[in-house]
Amino acid sequence: MKKLYTTLSLLTFFSSMLLAQTNYYVSTTGNNSNTGTSTGQAWKTIQYAANTVAPGAIINIMGGTYHESITVGTSGTAGSLIIFQNYNNEEVILSGTTLPPYSYIMKIENQNYIRVSGLKFQDYQQLDAIGIYVINSSNVHIENNEFSNIDYSSTAVGETPTEAQNSQPIIVFGRHPTTPVQNIYITNNTIHDCELGWSEALSINGNVDGFEISHNHVYNNTNIGIVAIGHEGECPTPSLDQARNGQIHHNLVHDNPIAYAQAAGIYIDGAKQMLIENNTLYNNSYGIEIGCENNGNAPNDPSANDILVRNNLIYNNSYTGIALGGYNYPTSGKVEHTTIRNNTCFNNDTGNNYQGEMMISYTENSLIENNIFYTKNTDKVLFTSTNTANTLAINYNLFYTPSGENDIVIEWNGTEYNTFLSYKAATFQDNNSLFTPPLFIDNSCLNSNLHLLPNSPAKNAGRPSFLTTTGLDMDEEARINEGRVDIGADEYYTNTIIEPVVKQQEILFFPNPTSGKLNFIITQKDYVQIAVFDISGKLVYHNSNIQQSKSINLSQLEKGVYFIKIKTCENTFTRKVLKH
Repeated sequence: MKKLYTTLSLLTFFSSMLLAQTNYYVSTTGNNSNTGTSTGQAWKTIQYAANTVAPGAIINIMGGTYHESITVGTSGTAGSLIIFQNYNNEEVILSGTTLPPYSYIMKIENQNYIRVSGLKFQDYQQLDAIGIYVINSSNVHIENNEFSNIDYSSTAVGETPTEAQNSQPIIVFGRHPTTPVQNIYITNNTIHDCELGWSEALSINGNVDGFEISHNHVYNNTNIGIVAIGHEGECPTPSLDQARNGQIHHNLVHDNPIAYAQAAGIYIDGAKQMLIENNTLYNNSYGIEIGCENNGNAPNDPSANDILVRNNLIYNNSYTGIALGGYNYPTSGKVEHTTIRNNTCFNNDTGNNYQGEMMISYTENSLIENNIFYTKNTDKVLFTSTNTANTLAINYNLFYTPSGENDIVIEWNGTEYNTFLSYKAATFQDNNSLFTPPLFIDNSCLNSNLHLLPNSPAKNAGRPSFLTTTGLDMDEEARINEGRVDIGADEYYTNTIIEPVVKQQEILFFPNPTSGKLNFIITQKDYVQIAVFDISGKLVYHNSNIQQSKSINLSQLEKGVYFIKIKTCENTFTRKVLKH
């Protein structure tokens, strides 16, 4: 894998590019006849600034709401970026309320050395609405922005979209037949409450060679959180039509529900040379998926390959923690040369979909080691495997379910094993793996704390030949302590700071009957899922992350009797409510 900039080197890199910068200003009360060189002489529109400035310009956007579709038409240079940023930490809203379908709030096409920082992209509710659109542009840094209500329709909530209905808060395309997009950095952004249809919150697609997606918070969106894609035909040269040499790390991706498909928090779909590490993923359909949907656009056998997934914390996802493999190879592409190492998968398959903590399909020359797979689903499914090549190796993992090792479900190439010993004997996998409680600080689903206790059997139980130079654990501590690597995302240290856990489980809602607003008081600290069904059993409302004193609005529903299904990871309650 090619080396990308570390976070520290990124700061040095961009700091060196801030020489000879010139400040310009934009204000909602400005005038494009002004000089733009002071707050009193601010321009009125961001587009005018984008058309006017030269390399080295800092466009300081003063507080307010701007209704524009902005096309960046000038490149910066290696020593003189063009920077769009909010002025003096003021709130700058780039609103899409006046934009038509099939457009964007900001587009960067065939321009290089651009930074966009501190802006709010929001309220664009049209077919194929896009927040930031990057095409054939390199050295682009998107940082500290917020994206919300980028929706495929103004009536999207509660609808089931067709595959032609999409929106995309951030998308990067490499479409040039020979020259790749390089040095894309998407850092410290928040993407939330977007109705995505059949698209993704953050997407890298096509001829892109070198990117970093880190420290983003992606939640409450209705499809895939982060995706790197290959073999979709975005680049006309099939051998280059593959996002590659990318790092996706330290992102928090959660509560991205989708009623019409299964969607991952992080998805590698036909990309290659990828590092996926130190992310936290919960309340999605899948936590992490490594797959390859397309098989017709590569010169040889298309695949996702050279992927390393390590030190991720993956829990409470409704279908599975990790999905690995070509789902229908050879109709789909395949996955090869992938390593799944030192991840903690806990209480996934919360919907009891018979997929377990890990779901494996067609995979070649891949390794799964040093992971914790702890299931609490009622079907006791640990993992499933179909159409798996014999070059897949699984070892030095820790498995557990409270039902015990003689009452489990492990499916391997269509055969179900109900004891851990029978699975190992028949498959020759997991010869050095354990079936035992990992002894977390707190293994309740509510307020779970997945650090290891001092007496955890996961300590010093990973592969003995594991190298000390391979990554940091979930707390940014060295991956080996006491001479041998631990199993799971946490490496045990006596000085790790553990927050105290307070458990409470009461859930109240009122008023009942209600005219629309239904208030919730949830005295637990973690999530619950709320679903509302009409009297025929049709789902009419869903929210997968109601936290503490919150409310939902049922005013759009007709008068009548409804049933509220309240689900925590350990209990499900159903209550009747009257809408009048």
